[in-house]
Amino acid sequence: MDELEFRQRAYSNPQDVDQEILDAARDNPAYQKIRDQIQELDTGITSLVKSIEVPESLRDQLLSIPADADIDLTDRSAANSSFFQYYAIAASLLLAVGVTFSLTFNSGPSSAELAFGDDILQHLYFEQAEIDAVNVSSSGISTITMPTVTQAMASAGTQLVSNAFMQGLAIRFAKPCKILPAYQSAHLIIEGSQGAVNVIVINNSPVSVEYTIRDNRFYGVVIPMGEGNMILVGERDEDLDQFKNLFSKNVEFVI
Repeated sequence: MDELEFRQRAYSNPQDVDQEILDAARDNPAYQKIRDQIQELDTGITSLVKSIEVPESLRDQLLSIPADADIDLTDRSAANSSFFQYYAIAASLLLAVGVTFSLTFNSGPSSAELAFGDDILQHLYFEQAEIDAVNVSSSGISTITMPTVTQAMASAGTQLVSNAFMQGLAIRFAKPCKILPAYQSAHLIIEGSQGAVNVIVINNSPVSVEYTIRDNRFYGVVIPMGEGNMILVGERDEDLDQFKNLFSKNVEFVI
């Protein structure tokens, strides 16, 4: 069971889940954390709803309204009545619950996507010698030719829409690489203002949202692109925006 299916099934009824969900949560700490968060939110919403005192007459007032009633909302006396006051409270409550749910469950990358970011950072340390060589003595490293770049990109199922934008970039490294065992990826290193900038393309499932990754040394961004993902990572003070604009417009997946 992947994380998306787990979330969907766990959200459907937080307090009454089937055994398969329980087993998945037991075997995966990340899934168990998700389930705990869902149950905590559900409990909070239930407590909030129960804390609102609704007058006994409200139910009768609601039921007494004819189905075809034409309510004039411009009538101030009606607008000021207790019925409309409680109606407004109910509407506000529903809005608050909806906003809370949206912010809680759509606020950023999933745990699996965060783990993917960690895999990227680990790969950069695996290639640290190549990155450090660019940082220390970029002028002594030959520029990689476009056929080599094209071949490396093709290994990950990608291609350049145009080679023209690469003419002004100093490309120091271009090779296929392995980040996730089941997927193909390619790794380019170009010169940035603060040192090496890593451009990685990988043909795994696109992430659900663009997000940043960082540690004590590196700063980067994971970008969903059609059939895969592109990742840009530089030294902590590197401005990645210009590279993001260039590569987002000129790289496409062809798998």
